[in-house]
Amino acid sequence: MAFNIRQSLFDRDGMLREKAAEQYKEQLSKLFFESPEGQALLDEGIEPGWSDMMVDFGMSYLGVTPATMSPGDLREILFDLFPRKVSAEADEAPEVIRELQYFWKFIEREFHLKNAAACLKILDDEAAYELKEEMSNPANFGMAKSFVMMGKDQGFDMSTEEGLREWMETFNAGITAGTQPRLPLPGEPSKSPSNLRDSIQIVPPTPGRTARAGRKKNRRKR
Repeated sequence: MAFNIRQSLFDRDGMLREKAAEQYKEQLSKLFFESPEGQALLDEGIEPGWSDMMVDFGMSYLGVTPATMSPGDLREILFDLFPRKVSAEADEAPEVIRELQYFWKFIEREFHLKNAAACLKILDDEAAYELKEEMSNPANFGMAKSFVMMGKDQGFDMSTEEGLREWMETFNAGITAGTQPRLPLPGEPSKSPSNLRDSIQIVPPTPGRTARAGRKKNRRKR
């Protein structure tokens, strides 16, 4: 059965139908990975992953799919949600933009969506610079991302469950002893460290990145 990129994923109350959304994301991700654009991305040494997050954030936070995503929606995902919720090095910004360029070219060619060309106009060289600036600004970090980045700064390997657990234990011990500064609160509701752990999702390492010199730490999403 052909993939329907325009299918509705929300119920009458506007709530995301989780099972349908997961199937949608998996099918679209597979199609992109196997497409000429996806293969060209791999040839450049970039393993797809950011496009999956873009689709996920669009559904979960904005109530849109690639078929209904506007340039304004894409800007919000790129320059607000990614910097606030994804723990990744700012130097990855050019790769983010490059992958999304290939993704929207794939969308335009394969599905002939009218919004694809408009979204591609957002993804220029200036976008890579702007995203890098936003991703490197601690004022943009959400609470969970601040926790992860603080652990990295303290030398913990935040790409593993073990490293995350060790940092959480150290953090809690420091709070109890009064020696650990509390997390900054950039306008988000306060959370206890235990609840904070539940909002951190480990993104598995990708073969393309781990094989490259100067390997990058895994991204985390909340």
